[in-house]
Amino acid sequence: MTKFAIVAGESSGDLLGSKIIASIQELCPDATFEGIAGPKMVKVGCKQWFKSSELSVMGIFGVLKHLPRILKVRKGLMKKILKNPPDAFIGIDAPDFNLKIEEKLKQRGIKTIHVVSPSFWAWRKNRAKFLNQSADLLLCLFPFEKDLLKEQNVNAVFIGHPLADSIQKEIDVEAARNILELKAKIVITLMPGSRSSEISRHAKLFLETAELLTNKLEDIEFVIPVVDSQIREQLMKILAAHLTDLKVSITDNINAALSASDLVITKSGTSTLEVALHKKPMVVVYKMSFISYWFLKIFNLVHTNFIALPNILLGKKIVPELIQDNASSEAIFAESLLWLSNHQKVMELQQQFDLLHSQLQQNASFLAASTIVEMLQYKK
Repeated sequence: MTKFAIVAGESSGDLLGSKIIASIQELCPDATFEGIAGPKMVKVGCKQWFKSSELSVMGIFGVLKHLPRILKVRKGLMKKILKNPPDAFIGIDAPDFNLKIEEKLKQRGIKTIHVVSPSFWAWRKNRAKFLNQSADLLLCLFPFEKDLLKEQNVNAVFIGHPLADSIQKEIDVEAARNILELKAKIVITLMPGSRSSEISRHAKLFLETAELLTNKLEDIEFVIPVVDSQIREQLMKILAAHLTDLKVSITDNINAALSASDLVITKSGTSTLEVALHKKPMVVVYKMSFISYWFLKIFNLVHTNFIALPNILLGKKIVPELIQDNASSEAIFAESLLWLSNHQKVMELQQQFDLLHSQLQQNASFLAASTIVEMLQYKK
């Protein structure tokens, strides 16, 4: 029997974790998994010690605020792991939490795998060499990461991105609109975030933009996809307080919401890649607390030209980015109109997104599973 301890942060980690677990089980039917897991991981057989949502914090000061709770979870996790050591530890994303655990377990001779490379290229590239201290194997989702990691002698394998595997290359817009019962000529999807703090910063701003668009354009409606009931409830309260005649629907069907849209207004993060894989034009917005933003700026901590993943992956500004003070409802409105009025520009964008989709479509969960199993067999 092969025993794994596993930690996945947030809903994206839960999804990837569930797919990797299922793929490993196909190769090793006797494999067991336990650790920090979300509902999807639990559904495929992972024993949950703590919930993935425990690690759902953002920003420097968001982490500091919840630090006592996070340290308590980490201490409890280490105690459980060391009481009955696994054959390997799999840390999915959540680098601030996972890398320290991986380092301690590696020192004790436990094989460590980190899935989803930390964004070292956005901070300082030379920080990559320290990943060797934590991970025996690093599975990265983007091809350029592997090359940068190899330069620092990190054992890295490019597995592709699971979203590219799960999203169809051909999008059926009409079918998606029928599923969501959307009747308007123009459909715009709003993605203010998957965390409560992101909703607090972006939702009102996005709704103000929606009002401007409604006043300008005829026959338009909006759809907001949500990841869970807590975010839905938070959005419902914001909508109720907004007192508007906007046509807005909330759904938990993210795929349909993106497929149905003519345009997506989204906060930065993995959602920008999800939008790109649905071949949709987007306006990318990001606001953080003043203190966090000031901290990043004053210490010059960010070393990348872009924040949106499509721009980073393609190496050029292909979609607009509006950050902090530049992210006003008027600016988002103006960028939205540019997309909605230029069909040729949208078609050119879709061609580039199609090429990106092909590059990232590598059967990520199976590649991850087979690489992990191969490493453990070599160990034996």
